[in-house]
Amino acid sequence: MTERSSETIVSEVEVIEVVPVSPMVRVLGIVQTLVGAVSAGIGLLAFLLVIRNFILANVGFVSIIGVVILNVGPLVLVGLFLVNVGMSILSLETSAFSWVIYGNLLSGALYLLMGGLAVWLTLGNLLALVLLMTPAARSYWWALFVEDTRPRIKEIRYSLYLVRRSPLVVAGIIILIGYVLIAIFVPYFAPYGPEERIWTETLQPPGPNHIWGTDPNGGDVFSMVMWATQIDLKIAVSVVAVALAIGTLIGVAAGYFGGAVDEIVMRITDVFFAFPGLILAMAIVSALGERNLDNISVALMIVWWPTYSRLVRGQVLIEREKLYVEAARSVGASDLRIMMTHILPNTIQPVIVQATLDMGGVLLTAAGLSFIGYGAEAGTAEWGLMISTGQDHFTLFWMIFYPGMAMLLCALAFNLVGDGVRDIMDPKLRRR
Repeated sequence: MTERSSETIVSEVEVIEVVPVSPMVRVLGIVQTLVGAVSAGIGLLAFLLVIRNFILANVGFVSIIGVVILNVGPLVLVGLFLVNVGMSILSLETSAFSWVIYGNLLSGALYLLMGGLAVWLTLGNLLALVLLMTPAARSYWWALFVEDTRPRIKEIRYSLYLVRRSPLVVAGIIILIGYVLIAIFVPYFAPYGPEERIWTETLQPPGPNHIWGTDPNGGDVFSMVMWATQIDLKIAVSVVAVALAIGTLIGVAAGYFGGAVDEIVMRITDVFFAFPGLILAMAIVSALGERNLDNISVALMIVWWPTYSRLVRGQVLIEREKLYVEAARSVGASDLRIMMTHILPNTIQPVIVQATLDMGGVLLTAAGLSFIGYGAEAGTAEWGLMISTGQDHFTLFWMIFYPGMAMLLCALAFNLVGDGVRDIMDPKLRRR
């Protein structure tokens, strides 16, 4: 009886075949881990340098916050994420392979925005993407990736069809792509640096040496407008991104928990909405003391987050009463998981539309602060400050016309793209 039982047990035991890991996949995992470690290491090194400068009283506390939010923080977070992706690839987690694409594209974009020697670090991201597309690595993830993305590709194609139907949206996208390319590659094609001045050629009209003329300090207007593109786009994107993140998290918590949390958050937002945005930003910049671009960014982040908080809170109040939330709660999902995994993805669409439309508003507000003297320091290549400098020489059209047109086209492009995003994400408009 014992022998029969043993034979039965042995016969029912399934033999699990261990699939060997391809050497190319191991190389991909190691390279991805190293790329992420380098990104996180550079971010931490930059943070230590900022702390050192703060101790030596070379930079202010607000400047540290700006650097951490805009540069150091994203680098460290993306780096740690890529390290986790690399380790997951070594463990043959299929879902990790597709994240190599998104993570390296984001990391490369951060390096390009940093400029200088950081641009060369994008070669590591490119190497990881090349290794990902080798036949040995594709066999682990490509079929599942295609199957998962086929419905998304269908939706993307229909979204592109909606975009193509509107010439204005297409024009806005083309203009924005042009501005982004200018911001990335301006160090390589601008005739002069952002602070370079030729004191013997002040107030020169457009000509062969200066195609858009010069300002009262001998600065080349064409070069300064190009360099200002980098500064103003960075302010617009960073302010909206941070305000969106903070406002979304606060709005989700207020709408989901309700009660005292909701009441406190809504009364705080009422205080912010009681003041005009520009006036409140001026007050915050004055309270921070020094008037510079970092203080502008921080002030606008403080002014802008209540908009997203209110918008998300209203959406969450609707979503939290639906059956899928009750189902998730009944199977034991935590409040954090319900908010982040279930409710937030279903409330983010109107927030993205609002964020796209707000880009132009932030751009104009930042330029307005610089125009009235609450923004960029003297000599900075910034559109609002350039227009403020040119107002004393109103008859010299090139000092106001070119930076004004650059700001107008950029704000217009953001609004046009925002309208297109709204058409794409609105279910009622998609059914037309």
